[in-house]
Amino acid sequence: MKLLAAVAAIGLALSAPGAPAPAQDTEPRPREEAYGKTPEDLLPFRGAGRPYDEFFSEPPTFRGPGRDAPEPQPPAEVRLGVLLPAAGPDFDEGRRMRQGVELALADGNAAGGFRGVPFVAVYRDESQAWGASANAAVELVLDQGVWAIVGALEDSASHVISRVLLKIEAPVVNTAGTDPTLTEHMVPWMVRVRPDDRQNGYRLARKIFKEDGRRKVAVFRANDRYARMGIGELVDAARRLRYPIALEVRFENHETEWANQIERLRAVDPDAIVLWGRPAVAGRVLTALRIAGLDQPVYGPDRLLDPAFLAAAGSHAEGLVATSPFDPTSDRTEWREFRDRYRANFDEEPDAIAAYAYDGTRYLTRAIREAGLNRVRIRDRLFAHSEVPGVTGSIRFDATWNNVAPVSLHRVENGEWVPE
Repeated sequence: MKLLAAVAAIGLALSAPGAPAPAQDTEPRPREEAYGKTPEDLLPFRGAGRPYDEFFSEPPTFRGPGRDAPEPQPPAEVRLGVLLPAAGPDFDEGRRMRQGVELALADGNAAGGFRGVPFVAVYRDESQAWGASANAAVELVLDQGVWAIVGALEDSASHVISRVLLKIEAPVVNTAGTDPTLTEHMVPWMVRVRPDDRQNGYRLARKIFKEDGRRKVAVFRANDRYARMGIGELVDAARRLRYPIALEVRFENHETEWANQIERLRAVDPDAIVLWGRPAVAGRVLTALRIAGLDQPVYGPDRLLDPAFLAAAGSHAEGLVATSPFDPTSDRTEWREFRDRYRANFDEEPDAIAAYAYDGTRYLTRAIREAGLNRVRIRDRLFAHSEVPGVTGSIRFDATWNNVAPVSLHRVENGEWVPE
C-alpha cells in the first residue's frame, strides 16, 4: 500500500508537457553497434535481408517536466541510495559492491564532493521478499531524499525497480546485473555500466565453436533466473552458427547430488560443457562432474571469476575457460591505482563487482556535479555520453545505454585465473 500510494501521489506520465531533453553528444551507430553490438554472423534472420523495422535503435528519452525546477537550498550532505544484498547467498558480492561504492565516494569527497558538500550513501538490502526492492527504491527517494540510486546486484530486483522509476523519476546506475533484457524496457532512468550476458554469450560462442572447434555442446545450468536469462544468448548464438545445443540440464541451488543430470550428460557424450550458475554451487557441480569421469572442456560466464568458485572446485577447476568483463591483470595506470587503493583499504583483491560499483558510482557523482541537484538533469547527464572512461576500461553504451565493451577470456591454470 505504501508503494501504491507513493506512486499515485507523485506519478507523472511520460507524455506530460515539459522542456525537451537536451541533445546528446552521440554519433549515429553502425548497425552492428545499434543494439547489443551483435556480430554479423550472430544476427537473427540475417539471410532474410534488412528488417523492415528495428527496435532499440534510438536512446530512451524523458519528455516530462522538471528540468527547470530550482535547486534546493544547499544541503548538509548529498545522499545516494545503494541497493545490494546484505544477507543470503550473495552476501559476499554485496560486501564487495559496498566497498567499491565507499571507495568511489571517498575519492569524490576528497576531490571536493558536491560544491564542498559530501556525498553520503544510504544502503538498503535487496535480498528481501520478491518485490521489496521497489518499496526500498520508493522509500529511498521519498523518505530519505536520495538524488539517485546505485544497484541492484540481482536482476530480478532491478526489473522490479524499473517498474517504479517512471513514477518516482529517479536515476539508477546498475553496476552488477547481467540480464540482457534489463535495459530493453527503454525506461529512461536506468543505465548499466557492466557488460551483460549478451556479450558473454557472444564471446563464449566464438571461443567454443569457432576458435576451439567444438560441435556437440551441452549446457548444465542452475534453475534460477540468473542462469535462465544468461544462457539464452549463447543458446541462440549456437543455433545461428548451426551447432544447436545438444542437451540442456538444470540443477537446483540447494542440491548436493547431481547423479541423474550427470548420467544424462554422459549419455549425450558432448565434446564440451557450458556450466552456468552462482560461483559456489557451480564449483561443487564441476567437482561432481570431474569425479564422475566427465573430463570434457568446460566453459562458463564471468560470474565464475569469484574466489568462492575456486574454493569449491579446487583442482577440478583446472583448464576451465570463463569470460571476464575486463582484464583484471591489466597494467593500465587507472586500474593499477584503483587496485592498490582497494587493497590498502580492504585487504583483498578487487573483482568485477567492486570495480564496476566504483566506476558506476563515480559516473553518477560526476553527473550530479555537472547537473546540480535536479533528478531530471542528473538523468540527462547520465544519458549524454555514449562512452565514458573507467578503471575497468572504456564503458561504451549501445542505444539502450547498456555497456557493450568487449569481454575477455580467462582460464584456470595452477589454481589461478590467467588471461587467454
